[in-house]
Amino acid sequence: MDFKYIEQLVERYFAAETTVQEERLLREFFAQDEVPEHLRQWQPLFAGEKSLAASHLDEHFDQRILQMTGEEHVKARRITFGLRMRPLFKAAAFVAFAIVLGTAVEQASPGHDSESPELQASFEGEDELDATETTVIDIRSANAEQADSTYTN
Repeated sequence: MDFKYIEQLVERYFAAETTVQEERLLREFFAQDEVPEHLRQWQPLFAGEKSLAASHLDEHFDQRILQMTGEEHVKARRITFGLRMRPLFKAAAFVAFAIVLGTAVEQASPGHDSESPELQASFEGEDELDATETTVIDIRSANAEQADSTYTN
């Protein structure tokens, strides 16, 4: 029997020039019991491919590997848009709360003039004080004038 074609296929196989059908033919040839002596050296290679092709990974493969390594299986958590944006929502709520709180404190302060528009209208025509000018009020004299006015009435 002439095995020239098989020898050529083996050479082409190692040169990575064979097709899938030719590789299948090589596996079938080397799976036989009667292989010529000079080609027997390649028989374990193609028989090994057959045993690898027969084995497949089942459903419990991951569990067995994890048990061998001693690591726990961690399930991936799905991150939605809401979970991803939650820190931004918290920051926006904090900023809004700070603005509302600041506005409330400003409205409640005694120096706030927005409650008396008549007072503001009365001061519109007067000049404002410069930073260098100061005003001194003598409380004793103001109290004395007030006391005098109460006694005369």
